[in-house]
Amino acid sequence: MSFNPELCRNESEVESKLIVQYLLPQLGYTPDTWHQEVAIGSIRLDFLAFAVQVIPFILDANSPLSVVMEAKHPKQNLNNHLPRLRHYLTSLNALHGLLTNGKELRIYQKSKDGIQLVFQCKGEEVDTKIDKIKHLIGRNSLNERQIKNNSFTHIPANNLNSKFTREYSMRTIAVYHNKGGVGKTTVSVNLAAALSKKGKKILLIDIDAQSNEETFHLFK
Repeated sequence: MSFNPELCRNESEVESKLIVQYLLPQLGYTPDTWHQEVAIGSIRLDFLAFAVQVIPFILDANSPLSVVMEAKHPKQNLNNHLPRLRHYLTSLNALHGLLTNGKELRIYQKSKDGIQLVFQCKGEEVDTKIDKIKHLIGRNSLNERQIKNNSFTHIPANNLNSKFTREYSMRTIAVYHNKGGVGKTTVSVNLAAALSKKGKKILLIDIDAQSNEETFHLFK
């Protein structure tokens, strides 16, 4: 599979066509090792990929090495988003950060002074330079680094708090109406199916208000 930057016309397409459909599989990340739209306190990440499976999602001082991935609109200047990426990497247990608008791709590494640029290429060069990208932020590369270090990246204790150490990327959507026969189940099933087609992991729970039945559906 190859990547064509011309197919990315907005931020959503950069996320889906470059990151989800191309980069994450190419770098060896499986659906159980990456999370989308991650909320950690006041921080909101587009993607967070781990060297190993992390379920339930927990981010603390003992978490495995991870990579932050941020997608921007093709017309956005990536330089404008460096301060926020620097904040993400220096605040979280993440060694690398990927910043892309589809037309350009950059990889930054956390350092003592903040972050430093370690890789940069144009969108049309991603295919030919994918091995270099794998070496820097591929899942196997992170695993090897994890084993070599024999320890997890340390986060100072003063950077941790109860909200920071345990946050879940799961979102809950409730469809409620006290009246029967108004289409609650129909709406819920169709919404779950639509989200599932977008690659989301969905657990649908149908609970009757009078406790007549409880139905669970898992969309993979």
